[in-house]
Amino acid sequence: MVINMLLGIMSDSHDNMNNVIKAFNIFQDRGIEYIIHLGDIISPFIVRKMIELRWGQLFVNAVYGNNDGDKVLLRKIFDSIGWKIDNGPRIEEIYGKRVFLMHGYNGIDFTKTLAYTIAKQKIADIVLYGHTHRPDEKNIDGTLVINPGETYGLLYGKATIAIVDLNKLTVEFIEL
Repeated sequence: MVINMLLGIMSDSHDNMNNVIKAFNIFQDRGIEYIIHLGDIISPFIVRKMIELRWGQLFVNAVYGNNDGDKVLLRKIFDSIGWKIDNGPRIEEIYGKRVFLMHGYNGIDFTKTLAYTIAKQKIADIVLYGHTHRPDEKNIDGTLVINPGETYGLLYGKATIAIVDLNKLTVEFIEL
Protein backbone atom coordinates (compact mmCIF):
# COMPACT_ATOMS: atom_id res chain seq x y z
CA MET A 1 0.00 0.00 0.00
CA VAL A 2 1.39 3.39 -1.03
CA ILE A 3 0.70 6.22 1.38
CA ASN A 4 -0.29 9.55 -0.13
CA MET A 5 2.63 11.72 0.97
CA LEU A 6 0.85 15.00 0.35
CA LEU A 7 0.06 17.56 3.04
CA GLY A 8 -2.56 20.24 2.69
CA ILE A 9 -1.36 23.44 4.34
CA MET A 10 -3.54 26.42 5.21
CA SER A 11 -3.35 29.36 7.58
CA ASP A 12 -5.12 32.51 8.64
CA SER A 13 -8.63 31.56 7.54
CA HIS A 14 -10.14 34.26 9.81
CA ASP A 15 -13.69 32.90 9.59
CA ASN A 16 -13.86 33.03 5.78
CA MET A 17 -16.28 30.14 5.40
CA ASN A 18 -16.34 30.22 1.59
CA ASN A 19 -12.56 29.92 1.30
CA VAL A 20 -12.36 27.17 3.91
CA ILE A 21 -14.89 25.21 1.83
CA LYS A 22 -12.86 25.86 -1.34
CA ALA A 23 -9.64 24.74 0.37
CA PHE A 24 -11.19 21.53 1.70
CA ASN A 25 -12.67 20.73 -1.71
CA ILE A 26 -9.25 21.13 -3.35
CA PHE A 27 -7.59 18.96 -0.71
CA GLN A 28 -10.27 16.31 -1.18
CA ASP A 29 -9.93 16.40 -4.98
CA ARG A 30 -6.17 15.80 -4.55
CA GLY A 31 -6.74 12.90 -2.17
CA ILE A 32 -5.03 14.66 0.73
CA GLU A 33 -5.85 13.11 4.08
CA TYR A 34 -3.58 15.22 6.32
CA ILE A 35 -4.18 18.95 6.66
CA ILE A 36 -2.19 21.38 8.73
CA HIS A 37 -3.76 24.67 9.79
CA LEU A 38 -1.18 27.18 11.00
CA GLY A 39 -3.45 29.31 13.13
CA ASP A 40 -6.05 32.04 13.18
CA ILE A 41 -8.97 29.76 12.52
CA ILE A 42 -10.79 32.20 14.83
CA SER A 43 -14.26 30.79 15.64
CA PRO A 44 -15.46 27.32 16.56
CA PHE A 45 -18.15 27.47 13.84
CA ILE A 46 -15.39 27.22 11.21
CA VAL A 47 -14.15 23.97 12.79
CA ARG A 48 -17.70 22.63 12.77
CA LYS A 49 -17.82 23.36 9.02
CA MET A 50 -14.44 21.61 8.58
CA ILE A 51 -15.88 18.57 10.36
CA GLU A 52 -18.96 18.66 8.14
CA LEU A 53 -16.69 18.72 5.06
CA ARG A 54 -14.41 15.89 6.19
CA TRP A 55 -14.03 12.72 4.18
CA GLY A 56 -12.35 9.35 4.62
CA GLN A 57 -9.50 9.29 7.10
CA LEU A 58 -9.02 13.07 7.04
CA PHE A 59 -6.92 14.42 9.91
CA VAL A 60 -6.41 18.07 10.78
CA ASN A 61 -3.46 19.16 12.90
CA ALA A 62 -3.52 22.84 13.93
CA VAL A 63 -1.65 25.38 15.99
CA TYR A 64 -3.34 28.26 17.72
CA GLY A 65 -2.86 31.69 16.19
CA ASN A 66 -2.73 35.05 17.88
CA ASN A 67 -6.37 35.78 16.98
CA ASP A 68 -7.96 32.46 17.91
CA GLY A 69 -10.65 33.32 20.41
CA ASP A 70 -12.23 30.47 22.31
CA LYS A 71 -9.27 28.09 22.55
CA VAL A 72 -11.04 25.86 25.04
CA LEU A 73 -13.99 25.24 22.72
CA LEU A 74 -11.72 24.91 19.67
CA ARG A 75 -9.78 22.15 21.49
CA LYS A 76 -12.98 20.47 22.66
CA ILE A 77 -14.32 20.29 19.10
CA PHE A 78 -10.98 19.07 17.69
CA ASP A 79 -10.71 16.44 20.43
CA SER A 80 -14.28 15.23 19.81
CA ILE A 81 -13.26 13.72 16.46
CA GLY A 82 -9.62 12.89 17.15
CA TRP A 83 -8.07 15.93 15.45
CA LYS A 84 -5.26 17.89 17.09
CA ILE A 85 -4.93 21.56 18.01
CA ASP A 86 -2.27 22.82 20.37
CA ASN A 87 0.14 25.63 21.01
CA GLY A 88 3.08 26.16 18.74
CA PRO A 89 5.85 26.16 18.07
CA ARG A 90 6.23 22.40 18.08
CA ILE A 91 7.68 19.59 15.99
CA GLU A 92 5.50 16.77 14.68
CA GLU A 93 6.59 13.64 12.89
CA ILE A 94 4.37 13.33 9.83
CA TYR A 95 4.84 10.42 7.43
CA GLY A 96 8.43 10.05 8.63
CA LYS A 97 9.34 13.73 8.24
CA ARG A 98 10.04 16.13 11.09
CA VAL A 99 7.76 19.13 10.58
CA PHE A 100 8.10 22.31 12.64
CA LEU A 101 4.76 24.10 13.12
CA MET A 102 4.20 27.65 14.28
CA HIS A 103 1.83 30.51 13.66
CA GLY A 104 4.08 33.54 14.11
CA TYR A 105 5.00 36.37 16.40
CA ASN A 106 5.13 40.14 16.21
CA GLY A 107 5.36 41.46 12.66
CA ILE A 108 6.01 40.01 9.23
CA ASP A 109 9.78 40.50 9.24
CA PHE A 110 10.27 39.01 12.70
CA THR A 111 8.15 35.95 11.91
CA LYS A 112 9.92 35.30 8.61
CA THR A 113 13.36 35.76 10.19
CA LEU A 114 12.38 33.39 12.99
CA ALA A 115 11.26 30.71 10.51
CA TYR A 116 14.49 31.02 8.52
CA THR A 117 16.61 30.89 11.68
CA ILE A 118 14.83 27.73 12.82
CA ALA A 119 15.46 26.16 9.41
CA LYS A 120 19.19 26.86 9.74
CA GLN A 121 19.21 24.86 12.99
CA LYS A 122 18.35 21.70 11.01
CA ILE A 123 15.95 20.45 13.68
CA ALA A 124 13.26 19.65 11.12
CA ASP A 125 12.89 18.66 7.48
CA ILE A 126 10.20 21.30 6.95
CA VAL A 127 9.42 24.55 8.77
CA LEU A 128 5.82 25.73 8.40
CA TYR A 129 4.62 29.13 9.54
CA GLY A 130 1.65 31.44 9.09
CA HIS A 131 0.76 34.86 10.52
CA THR A 132 2.17 37.02 7.70
CA HIS A 133 -0.69 36.29 5.28
CA ARG A 134 1.89 36.04 2.48
CA PRO A 135 2.97 32.90 0.61
CA ASP A 136 6.62 32.01 1.03
CA GLU A 137 8.84 29.13 -0.02
CA LYS A 138 12.54 28.84 0.57
CA ASN A 139 15.04 26.00 0.83
CA ILE A 140 17.60 26.75 3.52
CA ASP A 141 20.44 24.26 3.63
CA GLY A 142 18.09 21.39 2.76
CA THR A 143 15.24 22.47 5.04
CA LEU A 144 12.07 23.52 3.25
CA VAL A 145 10.41 26.64 4.70
CA ILE A 146 6.78 27.30 3.74
CA ASN A 147 4.10 29.83 4.51
CA PRO A 148 0.88 28.97 2.62
CA GLY A 149 -0.32 32.57 2.70
CA GLU A 150 -3.80 33.44 3.86
CA THR A 151 -6.90 31.35 3.35
CA TYR A 152 -8.84 34.48 4.34
CA GLY A 153 -7.93 36.31 1.14
CA LEU A 154 -9.15 39.75 2.11
CA LEU A 155 -6.12 41.26 3.84
CA TYR A 156 -3.83 41.14 0.81
CA GLY A 157 -6.44 40.30 -1.80
CA LYS A 158 -5.12 36.84 -2.61
CA ALA A 159 -6.36 33.67 -0.91
CA THR A 160 -3.86 30.82 -1.10
CA ILE A 161 -3.19 27.36 0.29
CA ALA A 162 -0.27 25.03 -0.29
CA ILE A 163 0.24 21.36 -1.02
CA VAL A 164 3.52 19.81 0.05
CA ASP A 165 4.85 16.60 -1.47
CA LEU A 166 6.81 14.96 1.34
CA ASN A 167 8.52 12.51 -1.03
CA LYS A 168 10.01 15.25 -3.19
CA LEU A 169 10.00 18.05 -0.60
CA THR A 170 8.28 20.36 -3.06
CA VAL A 171 5.43 22.81 -2.64
CA GLU A 172 2.59 23.94 -4.88
CA PHE A 173 0.67 27.11 -4.08
CA ILE A 174 -2.95 27.24 -5.13
CA GLU A 175 -5.04 30.39 -5.35
CA LEU A 176 -8.61 29.92 -4.14
